[in-house]
Amino acid sequence: MEHIETILLGIAGPVILGVFGFLWRVNSKLAAHERELAAHKDRIKANSQQLQKHFEKAFTIRKTIE
Repeated sequence: MEHIETILLGIAGPVILGVFGFLWRVNSKLAAHERELAAHKDRIKANSQQLQKHFEKAFTIRKTIE
């Protein structure tokens, strides 16, 4: 019985480290995806604002022509 406990304790350490390593990796990937998503949102917002400026300029030009 004591031999089995020694084996289980020997296995428990690497298993716990493996679980923490796995969770750390998942957390890192989630953080990277969140940063990418935020960057995409910022680009979409900037492009939307730029498009709005172009539309306003186009309508202003149209009004001055008429």
